[in-house]
Amino acid sequence: MRATSIAALGGLSLAVFGLVVPPASGAVSSSGPAAVAAAAAGDDVSVSIATEPEIGPGQDLAVTVTITNSGMTAIEPGSVEVVLDPDRIGTRAGLDAWLSPSAEDLDAGADAEGPSVTVATPRLAAAGNTTLTASIPASSIGLTGSEWGVRGLAASYTSGDSEVAEGRGIVTWYAGEQTTITPVAVAMTITAPVGTAGLLNADELAQLTRPGGLLTRQLDGVVGRDVAVGIDPMVIASIRLLGTSAPESAVSWLEQLAGIDNETFPLAWADADVSVQAQAGVTELLGPTSLDYAIDPANFSGETVAPTPTPTPTAESEAPDAKPSSTGSGVRSTDAATPSPTDSPNAPTVSPTDAMPTTLPSLADLLAWPYTATNVAWPAAGSVAASDPAVFSANGLTTTIISSSELADAGTATPRASAVAGDARVALADDRLSTALSAAVGAVTDLEWRTAMDEVAATLAIASAEGTAESTVLAALDRGWPPTSTRLPATLDALAQLAWAAPAPLLSSLGSPAASVTIGDDGEAAARIGAVPPLLDDEAQLAAFSTALTDPALLTGRERSELLGLLAVGWIPQPETWNDALSEHRTASVATLNSVSVSPSSEVLVVGSPTFIPVSIRNDFTSEVNVHVEATPSNGRLVVDRGVDVTVEAGSSASVKIPVSAQVGSGKVSLTIAMTSATGVAIGQPYTVVANVQADWESLGAAILGTLVVLFFGFGVVRTIRRRRRERAAAETDAAGTAPAAAGEPDDVVTPPLADAGGAKPDDAVTPEEGSGEATEGVSEGDGDDSTDPEEPRG
Repeated sequence: MRATSIAALGGLSLAVFGLVVPPASGAVSSSGPAAVAAAAAGDDVSVSIATEPEIGPGQDLAVTVTITNSGMTAIEPGSVEVVLDPDRIGTRAGLDAWLSPSAEDLDAGADAEGPSVTVATPRLAAAGNTTLTASIPASSIGLTGSEWGVRGLAASYTSGDSEVAEGRGIVTWYAGEQTTITPVAVAMTITAPVGTAGLLNADELAQLTRPGGLLTRQLDGVVGRDVAVGIDPMVIASIRLLGTSAPESAVSWLEQLAGIDNETFPLAWADADVSVQAQAGVTELLGPTSLDYAIDPANFSGETVAPTPTPTPTAESEAPDAKPSSTGSGVRSTDAATPSPTDSPNAPTVSPTDAMPTTLPSLADLLAWPYTATNVAWPAAGSVAASDPAVFSANGLTTTIISSSELADAGTATPRASAVAGDARVALADDRLSTALSAAVGAVTDLEWRTAMDEVAATLAIASAEGTAESTVLAALDRGWPPTSTRLPATLDALAQLAWAAPAPLLSSLGSPAASVTIGDDGEAAARIGAVPPLLDDEAQLAAFSTALTDPALLTGRERSELLGLLAVGWIPQPETWNDALSEHRTASVATLNSVSVSPSSEVLVVGSPTFIPVSIRNDFTSEVNVHVEATPSNGRLVVDRGVDVTVEAGSSASVKIPVSAQVGSGKVSLTIAMTSATGVAIGQPYTVVANVQADWESLGAAILGTLVVLFFGFGVVRTIRRRRRERAAAETDAAGTAPAAAGEPDDVVTPPLADAGGAKPDDAVTPEEGSGEATEGVSEGDGDDSTDPEEPRG
């Protein structure tokens, strides 16, 4: 138990709102902070009252009254009476009844008896305002010795004899009594404003992390304070993937974030709405798949500082070819800065002492962080359906932060943080406390902040009065802050100074006994759920298209990041802007899917066979594509021999020739040209080329006739050659019959017996002269007289 002064908190701020009414009419009332926005919408009058920070025994109740006339009609002089109702408000239901009264209760409040003060008001011009001060003396307050707790304040503004406006407020009376301390856990997010890229660029990070930037204000507000922080991993990864080009302020911010001792847990990438995914039928919650598309290797040059070698200037090295950009066409870009090619003839020689490239960070490297817990899901308030926690648990998120407004039966008592919904662990945030604390954090003016903090103090005072055990209450701050809001530190400090509340850790508090709760089935708006399937369909089509790329992850990684960015919780309050973003994303997806196409061509004339059909492939994408081109004829006049593989550079065209063969017959043939990736996925839309096939019958007939003539004469030539060969063979045979005698071949000579010693020859010996004369005669007759040759055979 403790009794401390309530610096900057014990005060009262009361907003009273009503319509300007004719003098004859009764009072027309409105009440509470909910009417603040309405006051500026029509001929409304608002009365705001703020007290001194601490209300206790012996203290005057000082009030500052601000009257604002938002109407177009001036208000004559009058007065404002502020009345302190001495009756204690001890329940949340009683608090609701006081701040949101019925017409009868409002009239009763106007007639309430108690300490009061009346302040005269001057004439109030149209669209004018005035501020007055007054106080209720401590001697007339009369609360000494009473129970501490919440008291109501009623105020009425009159002009002449007519009541112009009336409203309610609250103040907490505390006299230093022993009280039950209510542990209060606060959870907040560190997130960037919504966008469609799913990443933050260097300029955005520089703005967000500069002094007074949103990320800086968020981080400064939690340093040294007991706040559980849900961190968008996109912010961390966006800084890391910039490497050496990251803004200095962003690097310092990341170092500061790493040094905090708060409880931390990761949100979904880009704070994507996990509930809308679950209710759209997604069983495996989405996360980033690759960030390679956003990494510039030049930003990861190692830790060694060395002069950059200067290559010899050439036309090629000074102005290297750049891939054309298609940013204006709506086609998704896979452009990522790449280092200068090291295999260029002009590349400098790097010495061992120069900085060498390091390994580029992987997705795991970019996402790594020493979180306190990684099992927490934090969907948007008011978006959870009863079936969602089971989906979250299946994805490892076993604890879900939900608002008490999402329960089927919220009850009247203050909800405690530790709860279970079926088999799921739930961190249950008190919707009233969360709303009031978020209003204080986002307050622009001091009066707005004091009004919100008064409700925070009153809500926790009632929780303390209810509690018999120290069970933690959770306040979950809204995502997104006004650009000028700087009140997070003051709000958390003021909360910590309450005598009846104390800061508490969230995650460790969930181990206390849990209440059983039932989640309602309201869930997400139908329009948000219906937007998810088309996004997933587009992603699937782009994944199929990416198979034509050398590195599909350059496209699929970017698409997943953009998809998660479009599912961010921060889009919920901006439905029209979100619809525009969805439409632009859809347009870009269609443009990407149609970025590779067959260029239109005129009719093709086909004469002769085989031949080729020329086809031009256009690539408007930002990376080269590899496709297989096939042609399918509409009839049998043409036969396509095979398809053709082609690589088309980014932003250029390539011509391919498809081999075809013409069959017998003339006429037109429709060739359907289709492209597929290496995996068989259809790329682009099929295109039809008309081929006019002209079969040449005269040439065909001449060819046949010529063939017959050649065959006929060829047969005659062959026949003649064969006859000549036979004649020659016969002549050679005849000559061979007489040649041995004339030539004296050794085989034909009869060897005589050996002569006797006297040298006498045998009687039948042939002399050389005789033999020689017969051979000559025989040769002479055969050669000289053709008339004696026998008849040559025919044929």
